[in-house]
Amino acid sequence: MKFALLSDVHGNLPALQAVAADIAAWRPDVTVVCGDVVNRGPCPAGCWAFIQAQPGWQVILGNHEEYVLAYTRPGSAVVQPSFWTYQQLNGQVAALAALPERLTLAAPDGSEMDVFHASARGTQDGIYEMAPAGEIRQQIGRAPALVAVGHTHLPFIRQVDETLVVNCGSAGAPCDDDRRASYAQIEWRAGQWRARIVRVAYDLGQTDRDFHQSGFLALGPMADLIYHEWRIAHQVVIPWLRQEKPRVLAGEVTMAESVRGFLQQLGLV
Repeated sequence: MKFALLSDVHGNLPALQAVAADIAAWRPDVTVVCGDVVNRGPCPAGCWAFIQAQPGWQVILGNHEEYVLAYTRPGSAVVQPSFWTYQQLNGQVAALAALPERLTLAAPDGSEMDVFHASARGTQDGIYEMAPAGEIRQQIGRAPALVAVGHTHLPFIRQVDETLVVNCGSAGAPCDDDRRASYAQIEWRAGQWRARIVRVAYDLGQTDRDFHQSGFLALGPMADLIYHEWRIAHQVVIPWLRQEKPRVLAGEVTMAESVRGFLQQLGLV
C-alpha cells in the first residue's frame, strides 16, 4: 500500500499543482492533506477548490483553518491575513469547520498510522526532529507504528521506539532553506512502514506574481513577514513573534516600524 502525505499548502497554488502532479505519477492508494491548506498565501480559494476536486483525497484540520474560522471580522494587523482569507473563501468556511482533527489509516497487517496536523496534543504543538525522545513520546500519544504530521515546515523522518515519525514538511512554504515543495511518500512494504521525503520544483515566479497581484501584500506588515519567509524558505514569522511582538504589545513601537526594522536586520529589505 502507498500513502502520500502533504501539508501546509498555505494558499500556494503553483506548488500544490506541482505536488499533485508528482503524487499522481506515483499513484498512491491514499492521499492525505495534513491541514493548513489556506491562509498565509495568495490563492486560498484556488487551493481549497483544487483539493476538493481531487478524487479520494482526505483532509484534516490545521491551525490556519482554525484561524480563518476565528477571525471572521477585521481585527489587529496580526490577523489581517486570516480575515482576508475568510473573505476570499466566500462562504466556504463551513467546510473548514467540518474537517476532522486526525485520521487513522491501517496497513494490511492491521498496524496503524495516525495522521495529525501538528501532534496528538493539538494543531499548534509541532514535532521537531531534534526534540528529546521523551517529548516526542508525549506528542504522539498511543505510539502507533507510524505517525505522520506537518505544521513546522521542517521535514524529517525519525524512529522513536516502535514508532516511525514522519514530518512531511510544507508543500507551499518550506522553512528548511529549500524552496522546493515538500511532501512524503509512505509505503507498507515487506512487512513494515517505509517513508521518504520528496521535493518538487515548481513555478516560483508565478507564486511571486500571485503574492503581488492578489492583494495579499496590501494587508500590511504581517503579510510582508509571510512573503519574505516564503521567498527565502527560512523562518521569519516565528522569530519576529518572539523578538518583536512583546515590544509592539507594550507600545514601544508600531507593528509596521517593528517589521520594517526586523526585515532590515535580516537584510531582506
